Order: sequence, then C-alpha cells, then structure tokens
Amino acid sequence: MKFFIFSNVLLVIQIDFVLGSWLHCALPFGVLNIATLVGMNSLETDAPHLLFEFIQPGPNSLVVVLDLLPRKNLVFDGEYLKRFYEDTALESIRQELQKTPGAQRYDPPTLYIRCLTSPTCIMYKVEGSSEQGQNSLDQIIENSVSPAAKGVINVWLESVFKLGKKVHDADAEILLGLDTVIKTKGVEVDLSSNMPRLFGQEIADRVVQAFRRGE
Repeated sequence: MKFFIFSNVLLVIQIDFVLGSWLHCALPFGVLNIATLVGMNSLETDAPHLLFEFIQPGPNSLVVVLDLLPRKNLVFDGEYLKRFYEDTALESIRQELQKTPGAQRYDPPTLYIRCLTSPTCIMYKVEGSSEQGQNSLDQIIENSVSPAAKGVINVWLESVFKLGKKVHDADAEILLGLDTVIKTKGVEVDLSSNMPRLFGQEIADRVVQAFRRGE
C-alpha cells in the first residue's frame, strides 16, 4: 500500500490537502484493488471536499463512490445546498450512472461514512459481463464510470474556483472543526475498516497510529 500526501496542490491556496492511496492485494477469493482520492479544501473557500473511490473486488465487479462532501448542514443552509448541489450537474451525473446495466445501489458498511456524504453522492456497485462486449466491465468503465468521474471532478473544480466563497471568521471555527474530523476520523475509519482483513490487526493498528501522528 502506498500513501501520498500533497499540500497546496496546483499551487493554489483553496486546496489544502490531498490524500491518494492505491491498494493491490491478493486474497483467497481473488485480487482486491482499491483506489482512493480525497481532496480537502482550505478556509479560503467554503466549497465541498472531494471523495473519489473505486473498489474492484473481482474481475467483473466495481464499486464506485464519488461525492462532494458538504461542509455545512444542508438542512439548515438551503443556499449552500442550492449553490453546490441543486444548481450543478451532480444529480444528473448520478441519475445517468444509475441507468448503467448491472448498476446497484451500494451501502458502505461503515455508517460514519454514510453520514459524511451528500444527497447527490454516487455509490453504486457495477457488475459487468464476463464476455467481452458492450456490457463487459471495461466497456462500462469507458462508457459510464469514466464520464461520471470526470464530471464530478469538473464540478468540484468549478466549486473550488468559481462557486466557493471565502469563509468568514464567524464560520471558520465550525468549518475547521468539521474539516479536522473528516481529515482524521474519516480517513482513519476508512483505513481501519479495510486494512485488518488485508494485513492483520497489528499492521493495521501501526498504519493508523502513523497516520494520526502525520508520518
């Protein structure tokens, strides 16, 4: 497993933290591949964070998780909901991917992760045909998953550089607290849920402790 942490991506102050992880592991039931990208924004913008994860538990199966993680309570802040979710293409991207043959709604085993996501979150498990053709996993990725991923990332970039507003001092402490929880607890939960069954509890605990220390 490799972890890469970059600060000030693209040399802009709006993006504070990017975590990318790639996992490839041979298990008794087959090969497991997990690719994760988390883009955390700074207090220079109130734009949502990016969550991008692909999980391939088998040669013909893929779990897709794409979302802009809200940084404000969408129930109480209707303007935030409208600016970043209702008035963007996120819902249409989700609905289009939902039409993909073999696509089924995916529910993460960790309730904490579900609490972080937005109403437009893309969480689907896609089953492709074992035969090469229109419904093979490769074709589904090319025709449906890849356009959806590019679309969500484009919306995120637009949110950061065009739609986002500078965080006022009154809101800074609240957003900073939530960002810290997402940056530490959210990533830690993801590591804790995946690593023990791959590498054993002892190694998993060491990695999580190292992450907490920022190593």
